[in-house]
Amino acid sequence: MSKSITRRIQLTGGSTYIVSLPKDWVKALSLKTGDEVEIFQDVDMKLIIVPKSRNLTESEERKMILHCENSPPEAIVREFIAYYMAGYSSVTIACNKMTGNIRAYIKDAVRRRLLGAEVVEEDANSISIQFLVDEKELSIKKAITRAFTISYNMLRDSLEAINKSDFELAKEIIERDDEVDRFFFYIARQLTISVTSVNVLSNEGYNLTQAVDIYSVAKTVERVGDHANRIASLSEEVSKFSSKEDLVKLGFTVLENYKSSMNAFLNGKKDVAHNIISDIRIFEKLREMQEIVIKSNDNPKIITSASMVVESLRRIARYSADIAEATIDILAKAGR
Repeated sequence: MSKSITRRIQLTGGSTYIVSLPKDWVKALSLKTGDEVEIFQDVDMKLIIVPKSRNLTESEERKMILHCENSPPEAIVREFIAYYMAGYSSVTIACNKMTGNIRAYIKDAVRRRLLGAEVVEEDANSISIQFLVDEKELSIKKAITRAFTISYNMLRDSLEAINKSDFELAKEIIERDDEVDRFFFYIARQLTISVTSVNVLSNEGYNLTQAVDIYSVAKTVERVGDHANRIASLSEEVSKFSSKEDLVKLGFTVLENYKSSMNAFLNGKKDVAHNIISDIRIFEKLREMQEIVIKSNDNPKIITSASMVVESLRRIARYSADIAEATIDILAKAGR
């Protein structure tokens, strides 16, 4: 737990106010006379002092070694992802016994699901993976935009797969879900790093109080990708649904609502966000569609699949409202 340190403001030179830095803090960071510090001001007028040399590269010093005896490969991959999101720059997995199949599974899963994951060292008993991510090239806002674009296209193509009975397209959609996850994990990583490196957010015009809302939006986009994946997996049965055309049409309405909510977030459109939250007509139409599904004369398997698609669309519509609410919250925390 951090302790409180009190310092008295002093005036020097008749016009400059100064405050001394704690000696223990200076020593702990190996600072010396002449070194520079950066001062950030948050929305509550608090000042945050950071040594200028301590930027994003500080995360390069964070390393972890995992001992994986008796751990299933899926658990090892989850650990990799957890340390990636925690801001570590490299993770080494050490096992006395590691089969070729397990080794290949871990490397493939980590590379597929994490941005910038590269194997830098490997022997019979260990794998070292370093996370080589250029944060300057990929901002948080850009990562959210890319994740949204992928999830939007997944949902659109899922509806097209139902409409055109294109099951090859449906299979291809399912493979895209990892791409949405990659950007979500990256955003979570950057938000974790921002707790100690405030310039991660300030360089993008955000502040630390907005981090929870940014995470909420990123997680929502990831969930939309999951539901688009689910709809694609049900496309073969739902393509036989007697009211397929009406269902697909409603799906495209939900899709455009999702797009509007994300545009409100990315462009800071408070009025659009309020309109999305207030408009409940889309939920009424989804309820009506659910009744049509239940009352249809289709076989039980088709009815079940169509009902699951309607439920996924309802959740996506709810997620769109959540993004709109997060937009309003973020703007309030920016004083807008």
